[in-house]
Amino acid sequence: MVLRESVREILSEKKIRREGLHVKHIARHVINQNRTLFSDEQDFSYETIKSRINQMLLYDSGRKNGEFTRVKNPKTSKYRKGVYRLKTIRKKKL
Repeated sequence: MVLRESVREILSEKKIRREGLHVKHIARHVINQNRTLFSDEQDFSYETIKSRINQMLLYDSGRKNGEFTRVKNPKTSKYRKGVYRLKTIRKKKL
């Protein structure tokens, strides 16, 4: 399981790409994607997956060339706690 690719896949859905998604929901999606129906071989801990995703997203959102960003509340112009989305890439005109 590659965590960054799983998170990128979840956040690339159309509605989520605009509005963002909370870390706890991202963690649930990652666990559900990587859990098989009949196998109990790998027991995922929700809290450890959630903390790893949170650390990765927080670090990446602070980087200049990162691919994730935090979501601002339009009414207060402050960041929503734990809500992230993919950065929009704007093409430069030449």
